[in-house]
Amino acid sequence: MSEPKDVAFIAPGVNAKRFVRECMQSLRDSDWGGCTYEVIYCDNGSTDGTIEMMADEFPEVRVLDNGKNLGYCIACNQGARVANSRYYFFANDDIVVRDLAIPKLVKYMDQHADVATAGARLVFPDGREQWSGRLFPGMASSIFSRRGRLTKLFPNLHTVREYLCKDGVEKGEPFEVDWVSAAGQIVRPEHFWEVGGFAEDYYYWHELVLCHRFKQRGHKVVLHPQSVIVHYEGVGSGPRPFSRERFHIIDFHRGAFRAYNEINELHRFGPASVFAACMLTVRAAIMFTAAAGRAAVRSLRPTGAKS
Repeated sequence: MSEPKDVAFIAPGVNAKRFVRECMQSLRDSDWGGCTYEVIYCDNGSTDGTIEMMADEFPEVRVLDNGKNLGYCIACNQGARVANSRYYFFANDDIVVRDLAIPKLVKYMDQHADVATAGARLVFPDGREQWSGRLFPGMASSIFSRRGRLTKLFPNLHTVREYLCKDGVEKGEPFEVDWVSAAGQIVRPEHFWEVGGFAEDYYYWHELVLCHRFKQRGHKVVLHPQSVIVHYEGVGSGPRPFSRERFHIIDFHRGAFRAYNEINELHRFGPASVFAACMLTVRAAIMFTAAAGRAAVRSLRPTGAKS
């Protein structure tokens, strides 16, 4: 086997050719500061020409063609198994890497052996924060969620600032959090496999579960604000018609219930668990109604009309 690289960039994707191209081009154009790397793209059944584009434009990338959608966790674990690097960097297919973003994480991990994973600071293309390092969610964060309307109305409320770790991000130095986003996180392989990799029975909340399992074993989870990555968020991995949006809403809330029970060590039929289930059901119903309304409006538009 050849000498291991410093880091393996591993990203799953499906039907997001435009974003995958931009992501891969950003890796090629970035300043890696002498850091060696390999790129592994796990395609989950794209039919939009992504596979052909990768072969034509990015022949240096190792492409794993699954032929069907295996989901993020299975695809990431698959990519990690074939990697030959000291670290894994897991990413979404709709990110753009800025200069030295990943090398900064590699350097930090080299200097902090007790850290299992470090997350990048994710921002929207216009520079707005995505608050990619957070505390574990509780009842308050279900009301003041990261993208909730109340959070937008009261962005400096103590509950909001604490849950989203705003003070740490604003200070600009690496700091401990409960969990980081899998849209851009570096992971130490021995710790990753110690907990069995990404939990393949999760679609949403897999990164929270991964980080919780790290912390249970005494490893640290860190957000590195100086590692900045642009994340389009929610636009990669293909379009979301109503049937797909319905799946996302259901799976998001089902996963939230399971993750909440796990991190709080709750019995699924205990009082706290039942209350959480009721709250999540109400939240899902509101989101489902809104999604159905948007779908109905789209169906009434004339063909070719712009929103």
